[in-house]
Amino acid sequence: MNTFINRLYTHVICIGIALAFVSCSKNLPESLDAFDKESVFTQTLYSPQLGRTTLMTSNFNGGNSTLPFTFEIAGIRRFDGSPAPELTESFPVKVWTTPYLGTETSLLEIEAKRATEYRPLFQVKKHSGEFVMWSNANSSFVRCSPDSSYKFDVLVKNSGGYAYTANMRLIPTREVDYEPNNIDSKSGLDTVGYVRPNIVTQMRAASNGFMILPQDIKVYFRQNDEFEGNAKTLTFRFFTSDYTAIDPARFNLTNWATLLHGFEMEKTAEYVRYKVAYPIPLVKTVSKYTNQNGDKARVRFDYNRIGASGFREESSMQFDFSIYKEKNWEIDMDISRKQFSFKDRILYWFEKKTGIRLFDFKNYRII
Repeated sequence: MNTFINRLYTHVICIGIALAFVSCSKNLPESLDAFDKESVFTQTLYSPQLGRTTLMTSNFNGGNSTLPFTFEIAGIRRFDGSPAPELTESFPVKVWTTPYLGTETSLLEIEAKRATEYRPLFQVKKHSGEFVMWSNANSSFVRCSPDSSYKFDVLVKNSGGYAYTANMRLIPTREVDYEPNNIDSKSGLDTVGYVRPNIVTQMRAASNGFMILPQDIKVYFRQNDEFEGNAKTLTFRFFTSDYTAIDPARFNLTNWATLLHGFEMEKTAEYVRYKVAYPIPLVKTVSKYTNQNGDKARVRFDYNRIGASGFREESSMQFDFSIYKEKNWEIDMDISRKQFSFKDRILYWFEKKTGIRLFDFKNYRII
C-alpha cells in the first residue's frame, strides 16, 4: 500500500513540475535580433545627378547586428522645412522586372523586361538601405545645386532595436542629356557645343599624310525633332571640310550590325540609323556594346588603306558616350579641320605627282 502511495505521489509531483514548466515557458521572452548600437549610415550627403536612375550603395554599416534590417524614409522636406511633394508623391517610372543582359535581339524583348510602376522619385530600398533616385526627376520641378535642396530622416530597425538618423542631406545636381559634354552643371548651358572622340588611330590627312588627332575632330550631339515614327532612333553622320556627307561605307572595316545595341539598321550614303531603347547604355553593365566600366556605349569606326610604305594600315576612330534623354538623337562627326584620306597613299602620291589617275576612289575600282 505504501509503495502504491509513494508511486502515485511521485507521478503527481512529475506532472506538476511538467505543467509548471509549460506554464512558465509561455511567459519566456521571444528571441530578439541583435541591434548593434554602432549601426550607422556612413554617408549622410547624397548628390545624385537628375535625369538618370542612380543607385547609391555601400552607405550603411550594420556592425554586428542581425540581418535583415528594415529601412524607411521617415520624412523628407525642403531645406527650409516646407513640404516636398515632388519627392513624396508617386510618379510613373520604368523598373526592370527581368535583368538586362545585352544579348536581347529586339526592342520588344527589351521592353518586355521593363514595367511601369508608380513610385516616389527618391526611395530607400527596404532591406539594404540603398537609395534610388529615378530618372523622371529633373530640375524643372526638383530642386538641385546650388539650391540647398532637401533634408530627410531615415528609420532603421529590426526586432532588437532601432536607430533614427535625422537631417540627412539630398542635394541633386542638374541633369544633362548626354555625356561627354561641356555643359555647366549650375546653369545648364553648353559652353562649347562639341566634344572630341576618345581615340584616333592611324587616320591621316589627305594633304600631307600627317596623323589626325582627336583634337582635329568635333563630335556633335543633335536632336532630330523632324524624325517621324513611334520608335526612338540614334543616327551617325560624318562630314568633310565643306560639310559634305561622307558615305559610311568608307569605313569599310566597321561592323555596323554590332556597332550599337540597336535594331532595324538603316544604312544610306549619308548616315547609319538604328532604332534604340533609351537610356544608352540601358544599365551599367559590361557588354560588347560598352566600355570596360559598363557606364558608356563604345562605338568604333574602322577602315583600311595602303600606306606610303606599301603596307596596309588599319585606321579607326573610337568614341565612348551616354545618352539619358529619350529623343531621336544624331551624333555628327565633323572632320573638317583636317581633311582625312581613305585613299591608298601610294596611288594618291602617284596621282599627285603624275596627274595620272589609276584608281577610282569613289567607286573603288582600278581604272
